Amino acid sequence: MDMLCSAAASACLLGIIFSVINGMNPSEKLSRQMNIIFSLIMIAVVIAPFAKKDFTVEFENISGTAPEDKSYIFDNHLDDMISSNISENLGKALADRGIFPIKISVDINNSSDDSISITRAEIILMDSSLSDAAAETAADILGVEKSLITVKAEENDNADN
Repeated sequence: MDMLCSAAASACLLGIIFSVINGMNPSEKLSRQMNIIFSLIMIAVVIAPFAKKDFTVEFENISGTAPEDKSYIFDNHLDDMISSNISENLGKALADRGIFPIKISVDINNSSDDSISITRAEIILMDSSLSDAAAETAADILGVEKSLITVKAEENDNADN
């Protein structure tokens, strides 16, 4: 990293010197020759620190949050996939028992010790008469307390007609 800083500092210093000399504006023929010479000197000065040693570029984490942001996004996506998978399998298991849900959503907690716990499940049915049976069956299938299961009946907008 010191090589890169010294190359940048040299380039800045030479740029200032070249600007001052170019500002004196000698004749046109001499100006073109000086530009060629200054360009070659600039290239030599910038390349010189790298020619001495092997050149490696190290990128440091500028903002300390980048890896954490990636892991947060990954964790959220993983939680969504697990929740979706549990919801889908719960729907199939309920359908096998004669309860046909319209929609199921399961909220989970994916702990740092790699354990997954179900924090809430919501089941929406067409018929409210199966609400108790759906809650008991879902709690049994998921292995959680019945208090974590919410069963709702789909509201029929055409009920007034």
